[in-house]
Order: sequence, then structure tokens, then C-alpha cells
Amino acid sequence: MKSQGAIKFRYDVEKFANAVAYFVKKSGNMDKLKAAKLLYFLDKYHLMNYGRPVTGDCYHSLDYGPVPSMSLDIMNDVICGVPLRRLLHNKHTFETFLQVDKSKRYPVFVLKREPDLEVFSDSELEALDYTVNKHGNQSGPELINLTHKELAYKSVKNGEIDYRLFIADSANSSEMLELMELDQENRELVDSLNS
Repeated sequence: MKSQGAIKFRYDVEKFANAVAYFVKKSGNMDKLKAAKLLYFLDKYHLMNYGRPVTGDCYHSLDYGPVPSMSLDIMNDVICGVPLRRLLHNKHTFETFLQVDKSKRYPVFVLKREPDLEVFSDSELEALDYTVNKHGNQSGPELINLTHKELAYKSVKNGEIDYRLFIADSANSSEMLELMELDQENRELVDSLNS
């Protein structure tokens, strides 16, 4: 029986932090808006081609387009310096690789340490390269305009985006949807056995 709820994945803070570090290394300093948009395109590419996102974040449709909610919380926490107890480990992981330069109009992330590419699979490295090559030189406003054209964004207003919408308009959507739903069932089974 196929899962009827929203498709969810486990969030991987190490992949998030290393992906942003990779983006900064390849594209230069960037603000949280650009980082959030690149993460969206990274996760979408990998989901469409391999049936799972890289970060596993939960995306929400907001005014500036789809945003990775947990990653955005961490970036906001790092920028504002107001620690949220639930984010302390995640913030530390992020700050291992990046620091914030607040001298610009919008704070930007600056590479502090080289990204650890060992945390990524070969397909995830492919997705990182694809994302940087296709979107790394685009500005925040250009990325907002692109994401506003996405079916995943247009289908949901101010709410959580089901991962099914990321692939709804792709050529191989039925195969990837079947794989995603099977993986979801497996995660739910494992979670129920562990509780």
C-alpha cells in the first residue's frame, strides 16, 4: 500500500553545511537567500534523477519561493547569533565550515574550512556540480524568479511542499514517485519498529 501522507526524508545537517560550503567555494560568498535557492535546485535535481534529495530538508512555499525550513532556521541562527537550544548541534556543524561577514548590506557566508566531500555519494557530487554550473552565477532575484515558475512553488501557497510536486512535471516522474513512496513506507516501518 502506497503512503498517503506527505513524502518526508531525514534531514542531514552535515550534507546541508557541506553543500553550502561547496557553493561558497565554487561561486564565492553568498547570502542566505542564494544559498536557500541553490539548496532547492540541488535537492530537486537529485530527487528527479535518483529518487531522494541530498539534504532531506522540509521545503515551504513562502513569498520568495520555496525555502528549506530547517536549513533556513540554522542560517538565521548563525547570522543573528540567537541560539535556539534545538539547533545548537546543527549550528556548530554549519559554523565548522562557514562564518558570517556582516559588513555587506546582506550578511554573506564566507568559507572557513574546505567542504568535506566524503559525506556525499557520487550522485550527490554530480548534483552539486550541476547546481553550481547551472545556477551558481545567478543572482538572488534571478533565482527567486526561477523558483516562482516551479510547479512545486505555484501549487502551494504559504505551506509545506510535498516532495511529489518537485518531480510532477519531469519525464520520469512515475518511476521516481514509486521509488519515493516505497522509501517512505520503509522509513515509516523502521520508525514504528524503533518506537
